[in-house]
Amino acid sequence: VNKQIKDELEVSAQEIKLADAKRINGLRAVFGEIYPDPVRVVSIGCKVEDLLANPESKEWLSISTELCGGTHISNTRDAAAFALISEEGIAKGVRRITAVTAECASQAMKLASSIDTDINEASKLDGATLEKKIGSIKNTLDAAAIPAARKADLRGNISKLEDQLRKAKKKMGEENIQKAVKTVIDAAEATLSEGKPFCVAHVDVGLDTTAVREAVVKAMNRFKSLPIMVFSTDEASNKAVIYAGVPPDAPNGFKVLDWLTPSIAPLKGRGGGGKNGLAQGQGSDASRVKEAMELATQIASMKLS
Repeated sequence: VNKQIKDELEVSAQEIKLADAKRINGLRAVFGEIYPDPVRVVSIGCKVEDLLANPESKEWLSISTELCGGTHISNTRDAAAFALISEEGIAKGVRRITAVTAECASQAMKLASSIDTDINEASKLDGATLEKKIGSIKNTLDAAAIPAARKADLRGNISKLEDQLRKAKKKMGEENIQKAVKTVIDAAEATLSEGKPFCVAHVDVGLDTTAVREAVVKAMNRFKSLPIMVFSTDEASNKAVIYAGVPPDAPNGFKVLDWLTPSIAPLKGRGGGGKNGLAQGQGSDASRVKEAMELATQIASMKLS
């Protein structure tokens, strides 16, 4: 359509006998529609009288000719631009298209280009920033009145971004586990070398609960008689995650929830679990993590002395 607009084709409209109109090769009409006689014929790129002079010519198959109520333009250049916004089924065998021309079409194309630019810029981001940006772009795209073909392409580009995010999360998760396990193992070894009967450690993996839990489990498997509590915080959200593990044979009836629950109180935290000597918690005031770790140390010192 935009090529025809660029070609500046003449738009011809003329009322003729219905029988003569039906003889025109390639004529378009709405199935089931009852047309008046005489009927208006609209043709793009060829005058109606030329069609009538040789109605059976195969040349007319490449020309838009239809029975129509009329036209608002005399030349395709008057449309300026065209954008097909949507195409959908509204009944069995019936499709509906929505399209815009002129300034509305130009604005639709500009908006599509703007969203495309946003997607390209988002590809340079990572982590939570990328995840938030993807959500924002998807909302914008869903509501955008832009060419349907461009919208489909842009959805595909967003899917690539989501795949990029999934791969990055998987890689980061693996790296977080390695980092957390090493940090806690090192802390546990240092604790034992100092003769302490428990370990309280901090790891820098944000709110990655999987990494924190894995660190506690791996350390407990290695140091089977050592109670361990691990904290990790996220400055951006001011939240914390905590995992603790206490061996079943810990002295003085030391239980994991008896240790975890009061220890995370400064974090405005809450905890749960206790099965197999493991418990987890989360806090909404990570700024007090040092205080919580000191409290965990005091409680364990008293219970295990």
